[in-house]
Amino acid sequence: MKQRILITGGTGFIGSRLVERWWQQGHDVTVLTRRPEWAQERWSGMVNTASDLAQLEGQYDRLVNLAGEGIADARWSDSRKAIIRRSRIQLTEQLVEWAQATGQHFDIVLTGSAVGYYGGFDGADGRQAVSEDSPSGSDFSAILCRDWELAAEPLIDLSNRTVILRTGLVLGTNGGMLKRMWLPFQMGLGGVIGSGQQVLSWIHMRDYCRAIDHVCDSDLRGAVNMTAPTPATNRQFTKALGKALHRPTLFPMPTLVAKLAFGEMSELLLQGQQALPTQLQKSGFRYEYDDLGRALEDIVSLW
Repeated sequence: MKQRILITGGTGFIGSRLVERWWQQGHDVTVLTRRPEWAQERWSGMVNTASDLAQLEGQYDRLVNLAGEGIADARWSDSRKAIIRRSRIQLTEQLVEWAQATGQHFDIVLTGSAVGYYGGFDGADGRQAVSEDSPSGSDFSAILCRDWELAAEPLIDLSNRTVILRTGLVLGTNGGMLKRMWLPFQMGLGGVIGSGQQVLSWIHMRDYCRAIDHVCDSDLRGAVNMTAPTPATNRQFTKALGKALHRPTLFPMPTLVAKLAFGEMSELLLQGQQALPTQLQKSGFRYEYDDLGRALEDIVSLW
């Protein structure tokens, strides 16, 4: 059934794939963005764009809230952390106010979060699996995700279903963490970071988009871990990426170097969490890429 979809974060790495997928499926998509000119140039005639909530008209069937400044785009100064929080929480609060004021009642709300909700772990602690019922952590990423989710809670009363997308490391071409790793690994300069035992909860972009559609078509509600069922350690990931690129991985980044280079933000590199997709699997979702090596080989072939 054709739906009217409103998406924030639609020009980003993940959101842009969803916009194009939904347009191809015949949905009426509106992208709320600070870059309407860019969006219009890319999707001329395909989607609607708006730069302000006041420009939106009528009722929407689906609200997808993915907007937020890149958490790893710059070193975490106090001002940078404030920008990261504001870009997620303030916009979510504004969406709530707009939805209440305009009498919106959505069929489904998909609102962003991340597996960082559970906190970061290293070594043996990181190999302890967490599921959607696990408690939140206490580091910056965890508090950010928790507060982002809390800001979206009023949307529960404005929709038939609200789903919190606790997203893991999404692997795809020309974006995300792989884009940052691509050049050094392509040059044969990649290597293990820190202990190499920190766990990465990853998912192939194609499976991520398929999982989003599955969530919309299912009865799922509440938190959903958007990850593959086969998390990998940093050491395993490094080896798999080197193999996919046919490059050696002989240049490790010691923990001290990572902390000196990135400060507090180094926790994104040195820690991880084994977040299992319990809800997706219980609801019958089937992965195309549950093997990391095959996922990376597919992405490398498309880059």
